[in-house]
Order: sequence, then structure tokens, then C-alpha cells
Amino acid sequence: MKDKCFITGFKKTKDRKALERENRDQLILSVAQKMLAEGGLQALSMQAIADHTDYSKGTIYQHYGCKEDVVARMVIGCGQNLVRYIEAALAKGHSSREKIVLVSSVFFMNRKMEPVLSPLVGNIQSADFKAKISTPYQNQIAQIDAQMLKSALLLFDGVAGFDEQKKLDATFGWWSMQWGVLDILVNQWDLDQLGFSDPEQRYFRSLHIYLDGLGLPADATCHDWQRLQSQAQKIIRNIQLNNEDQS
Repeated sequence: MKDKCFITGFKKTKDRKALERENRDQLILSVAQKMLAEGGLQALSMQAIADHTDYSKGTIYQHYGCKEDVVARMVIGCGQNLVRYIEAALAKGHSSREKIVLVSSVFFMNRKMEPVLSPLVGNIQSADFKAKISTPYQNQIAQIDAQMLKSALLLFDGVAGFDEQKKLDATFGWWSMQWGVLDILVNQWDLDQLGFSDPEQRYFRSLHIYLDGLGLPADATCHDWQRLQSQAQKIIRNIQLNNEDQS
């Protein structure tokens, strides 16, 4: 008599195939990220991925329709993590100013943790690149963008004298300041010759001037750089540990 019935056996076979596909997918992404780290986006192609994985190009195409989809998949994973970090930072902050500063801190910390993928966010958002990405990935990117906007608008929620329009304008000002500095860091601009050493710390000093101008209440605890860095690290690490426990 057989140890397992036909249905059970079929299910186990299906699970095995799903696991094999997942393992292939992880290898493809790992190889692609290494290629990006070594040669940038121009070094990435479906054939090159196939050559480095010992799979046929046809097998790679069973997972991804084009190299842009491969990049999108990696950046989406990074973006999903960032959404979790932002939500945790919002929950951790005790004042409006602390929430804003903590969210900025996890943005910068995420860039340091993802030195290969962070520079690709701008590519993903460009019209030419996005047009090559498959619809399911475009939808996921749009969902992440919507989640980030929703969280960002909460930064100024509850601030006295802020109507919906002022919250939107203040959020855009915060975002554009931060994006500009992140772009400087990602592209490794040499600002020392202009007298702007350490752009990240300068951003936080400028951020407080911006928040002062908006009339946000002062919070002396938000000016301790080391404390902010430590808090951001703890927020990210706790989420990473939680992800590991669930995997």
C-alpha cells in the first residue's frame, strides 16, 4: 500500500515546483543585483543574467519579461520595506517634529542599506523606463507611491493652523528638500569645494529651519543627531527581525 495518496503526492509535487521556482527567482535577483553593483544598469541584460545563472534565457523570461521588470522587482521590495520603516517611525515619534525628523532619518538610513537599489528609484519613476515595465509591476509601484504619500501627509497631521492645502504644500516642501539631498548622496556630488560638507547633517539643520518657518512647535529632543541615528537603526532592525521571524 502506498504511503501517500495521489492527492497528497500531487500537492507535494506542486509545493516542490513552487519552491524550485522561488529559489530560481532569488538566484536571478541576487545575480542581477551583483551585476548592477559591478557595472550599473547598462551591464544588465537578460542574456547576461542567463550566463551568470547557468539557466537558459528562456527560463529567465519565464520569470521576467525584460530587464526592466527585474529592476522593478528589486526596487519594489526595497520600497515595500521603506513603507514599513516610515509607518514605524510615524508611530514612534511623540511630536509632529519628531515624526518628521524620524521619517527623514529612516529614509537616509535606507539609502545606506541599499546602495545598489537606491540610485535606481529615479529610473523607475521616469516615463521611458516605466513604459517598459509590465502592468503588474507598474501597479505595485503605484501602490507603494500611494502608501508613501498617505504616510507623508500624516507628518503634518494635527498641526495647529494646518488645513488640507497647507499640509499638502508642507509635505511637498519636505519631500523635495529630502529628495534633493538623497540625489546628491546617491550621485556622490563633491560639495566640499562649495563649503557644504556632510550634506546629510546639513539637511537636518535646514529641516529644522524649514519647520520653524512653518510654525511647528519646538522639540529639543529632535536636535540630537546620534539619538536620531540610533532610533532609526532600532526601527529598521526591529522590522527586519520581525520579517525574519515570519519567513
